[in-house]
Amino acid sequence: MDWKNIAADVGKAAPILGTLIGGPAGPAIGAIIASTLGVANSPDAVQTALATNPQAAVQLAQIEADQKVKLQELAFTHANAEIAAQTQVVQAANQTMQAEAKADHWPTYSWRPFNGFIFGIMAFGVYFVLPLAKVTPPSIPPEVWLAFGGILGVASWFRGQMQANPNVPSDNRG
Repeated sequence: MDWKNIAADVGKAAPILGTLIGGPAGPAIGAIIASTLGVANSPDAVQTALATNPQAAVQLAQIEADQKVKLQELAFTHANAEIAAQTQVVQAANQTMQAEAKADHWPTYSWRPFNGFIFGIMAFGVYFVLPLAKVTPPSIPPEVWLAFGGILGVASWFRGQMQANPNVPSDNRG
């Protein structure tokens, strides 16, 4: 078992500790909790103590009350680190898309628009043509729709930016 698995149980008694134990500081917070509860430093031992010891929740609330400011600072730092990581992912995706748009080879710069056409054809066929032909539409997993939606959303946003700003060079790609 991982510390993340007991985050909800810990969070019932001490919400800040529950949030922190589910993140990268989980092992350190778990060690503090285990030490306070007088159990082994493992998620299983802490979960068992929470389930069997009525004083465990009170002890967790006491830890949180005693160290509330430090725990809130740690939670804030954790949230900032997550935001920074997500920002890096988005920036990397943007750089990739910009490189694709500048490519000289048609497969590289046209795959997103191609996906847009395929999405439209697929949606029209599944939801209009097949029912008209009295054919039961296939079950398409939500992940497929999400993948198409993500590709189309990002590509459409950049295309809109290009069309809205005359300073953005366009060579009719994408």
